[in-house]
Amino acid sequence: MGYLVLFGRSTLKSNLILISILAISLFSATPQVFSQEPLAGPFMLRDQFPIRALFLGLRPETGHLLPLKTSQWVVRSCYSNTYASTRPLGDPIVAGDYYKSAPLNEYRLFADTETLRVALDLDWRLTSMLQIGLTLPFIRHSGGFLDGFVEDFHKLFKLTNGGREETPRNNHGVFVVRNGKFWIENTKAASFSLGDIVLRIKLPLYHHKDIFNISMSGALKLPTGNIDKLTGSGGIDVQAALFASLSPYKRLAVHYNLSHSWLGNPLQTKAFPVRSILTNLIAFEYLATNRLKAQVQINSNTGPFPDSRLGPLNRTAFEVSGGTKYGFSDNMTLELAIIENLSQYQNTPDIGIHVGILWRYP
Repeated sequence: MGYLVLFGRSTLKSNLILISILAISLFSATPQVFSQEPLAGPFMLRDQFPIRALFLGLRPETGHLLPLKTSQWVVRSCYSNTYASTRPLGDPIVAGDYYKSAPLNEYRLFADTETLRVALDLDWRLTSMLQIGLTLPFIRHSGGFLDGFVEDFHKLFKLTNGGREETPRNNHGVFVVRNGKFWIENTKAASFSLGDIVLRIKLPLYHHKDIFNISMSGALKLPTGNIDKLTGSGGIDVQAALFASLSPYKRLAVHYNLSHSWLGNPLQTKAFPVRSILTNLIAFEYLATNRLKAQVQINSNTGPFPDSRLGPLNRTAFEVSGGTKYGFSDNMTLELAIIENLSQYQNTPDIGIHVGILWRYP
């Protein structure tokens, strides 16, 4: 899942109503006589779960490459609320015995935080066979303000809160323990900080007009973040990805992404072994007007830790995102999406908001 902080606690309801009215207004807007279609492709939404987000995740893309000699600039933000644990418990700060009493080779997890991730993505199509890219992420974790809203939402639809009521609202705490040793013990919100920089290359594999396109990419994550601030794993990760796009009709497009990320050891230690992350994504976009697209996408991410009887970090997580893209011009698009978890394995954010702006030049 990405979020733009538009509201405080006292004005949350009114701002949600305002966003809904804006979305309805965009859908009902009269099409212009000139073409300004939103740029194609899935929402650029990577996995927002605080633990998996330390590693190299898939950045969703279209099967196309950029037009030759074209550059693309993207600013995207994601704000997410996460509450997850190996079992419901109270204030995690005074529950150290619970973590350290886990059986050998097992880990225990607690994550109660809200995360703001803002990323700058730069991509350049250099030749007919090569596109390069760079991602600069900036991340901040805090107690936030959405806990009450999420709890009320769950109660409205008779969903479990997974132990939220036992923990003070709007607290921040992230813990991961294995063999009685803390890998992550974070109780203090840090300042907005640089995360792990990602370098990318993208190559075309197959092209059939604008109907069916396949490409592949490679990515390298550098350890420029800080594990103490939860902005990076401390290891070097490598990823291979496949992107496919199908447009059977003028107004409909389907995108499929598949990636495999090989993870470097966190902090170069053997105390916390990790395994590769496999990500699948499918996205559907429908051109409602010549400026507005409606989109929905579903992604799955395998867990980064080896099998465990106690924790959720080895299980596959599923998330769904839905929203719109609006074309301001032939080269500028706004995307807005809401993110919701589909799995109840305590390994996904509960809710999130994503906002992105894409520019292309020339």
